[in-house]
Amino acid sequence: MASPPIDLSQLSWKEAHVDSSLCALHRYVEDQARMQIEWYWNKKRSKARMSMVLRFAAIILFVLGGLVPIVKATLPATVAAMFPFDFGQSGYLLIGIAAGCLGLDRYFGYSTGWIRYVTTAMAIEKSLEEFRFEWSRNMAKMRGAPPTQEQLDALIQTCTAFSLAIRNQVEQETKSWVVEFQTNLSRLEKDLEAKADEAKAKTLRAPVDGLQPG
Repeated sequence: MASPPIDLSQLSWKEAHVDSSLCALHRYVEDQARMQIEWYWNKKRSKARMSMVLRFAAIILFVLGGLVPIVKATLPATVAAMFPFDFGQSGYLLIGIAAGCLGLDRYFGYSTGWIRYVTTAMAIEKSLEEFRFEWSRNMAKMRGAPPTQEQLDALIQTCTAFSLAIRNQVEQETKSWVVEFQTNLSRLEKDLEAKADEAKAKTLRAPVDGLQPG
C-alpha cells in the first residue's frame, strides 16, 4: 500500500525536527521515482502486447502471402478450378493485410512506445540508484551526528537534483511522444490524401477508357 503523499511545505527544520524532516524528504523523492517507474513498467505491457501481436501477424501473413503462388502452382488444375475466385490472387490480399498490421503499429506507436517506456523506466531506475548512493555518501560524512548547515544544504540539494532529473526524464519522454504522434498524424493525412487523389484520378479516367473507337 502506497504511503500518503507528503506536503513538503509542512516540514519543520527546527533543530529537533531535522532528522524526521530529512527522512520525510528522502521518502518523498524515492516514492515519486518508484511511482514513475511502476507507471512506465505497467504501461509498457499493453504496448508490448499489441506490438508483438501486430508484428507476429504481419510476419505470418507475409509468409502465407508469399506461399500462395507456390501452393497454387503445385495444385492440380481441377483442384484450383474448385475455388470460386483466383486462388493465386489471395496472396496479394494477405500481403496487404500484413502491411496494414505494420501500418497500425507505426501509426499508433505500439513498438516505439514500448521502447520509450522501457528506456525511460530504466533511466529513472539508474537515477534512483545514483541518488541512493549519493544520499548514503552524504549521510556517511555526518558519522551519526546532527548535520551542519552545509551538510543539510547538500542533502536537500541532492533530493532537489534527483527530483528534477526524474521530471526531466518524464518530460523528455512526453515530448518524444508528442513529436511521434504529430509525425504519424501528418503522414497518415498525406497517405489518405494520396489515396483519395489516386481514386479520383481512376474515376475520371474510367469513362475515357471505356470509349472505343468506332
